[in-house]
Amino acid sequence: MKLFDKTFDAIEKKLDLTLQRHSVLSSNVANADTPNYTARELNFAGELRKALGDAPENVTKTHPQHMDISSSTGSHIVLDHSGARGADGNNVDLDIAMGKLSSNAAKYRGAAELLSMKVRILRMAARGRGGI
Repeated sequence: MKLFDKTFDAIEKKLDLTLQRHSVLSSNVANADTPNYTARELNFAGELRKALGDAPENVTKTHPQHMDISSSTGSHIVLDHSGARGADGNNVDLDIAMGKLSSNAAKYRGAAELLSMKVRILRMAARGRGGI
């Protein structure tokens, strides 16, 4: 019997990735006035699937001109071209960037609270106060 189920791994990964995303989003806010700066985003959907054991099957590159997507499940920073560019060439909208930062912080707090609840449940079970 396994003491910790795979949700512990998923929660840990979620905490790590939201922390990384916080750094990327903070960089956008810090560079809101930097000419020609392009906003960045952290793409990490594949990492969460991997932590849950739901990673897609390995893909084999069969032709030299095919794109290599075998490592696309990892987290990586991508340029975010969704915002309109200003006269200085910068596409960071400070209101949107702060909203993303706030939303990301809430996701981190939610994952931390979920981890705390799981630890409390284990502690209750270990002390024999499981209610069953």
